[in-house]
Amino acid sequence: MYLGIDVHKRYAQVSVMDGAGEIVEEVRVGTANLDDLAQRYADAQAVLEATSNYCHIHDTLSEHLDVTVSHPKKLNQIADIDKKTDRVDAKELARMLRLNSVPESSVPTEEVREARALVRGRQTLVENRTKYAKKVHGFLSDHGITEDVKPLTVEGREFLQGLSIPTTCDALLSRISK
Repeated sequence: MYLGIDVHKRYAQVSVMDGAGEIVEEVRVGTANLDDLAQRYADAQAVLEATSNYCHIHDTLSEHLDVTVSHPKKLNQIADIDKKTDRVDAKELARMLRLNSVPESSVPTEEVREARALVRGRQTLVENRTKYAKKVHGFLSDHGITEDVKPLTVEGREFLQGLSIPTTCDALLSRISK
């Protein structure tokens, strides 16, 4: 059996195809319920596109199925279909899997996923810190204060505490000086 799985955030459209290319079952299931479907078709082959939430789904399905993750940008055959729907996409994925013509994407290990999450998290924190510091510099500039201050350092917070500025700005700036 070949399962073509068109994954979305909360649900997946699944087409199950037999070895002769006939559709055996078409079903829309919540992504949380894919485990039940995988158990029912244990040891079958499945394919899903690499989407934002594919890693968790891949791991869940891999406990029961031989899962391939397709490279979404290389799935030109699906993109060229005139009537593109979830059902059509799932069917086409199953067909391509049966014909062994799925352009594969690699699935990172758990260690690599954790490292990527750490890097993304740090990048977000650095971007937020920079954005916040620029806001503080903007407040200072709006009030004619041109000193080169690093507002997120101890010295910068002390400098901000010593300023005499309008109450609205003072209330905002005092949040970081604590």
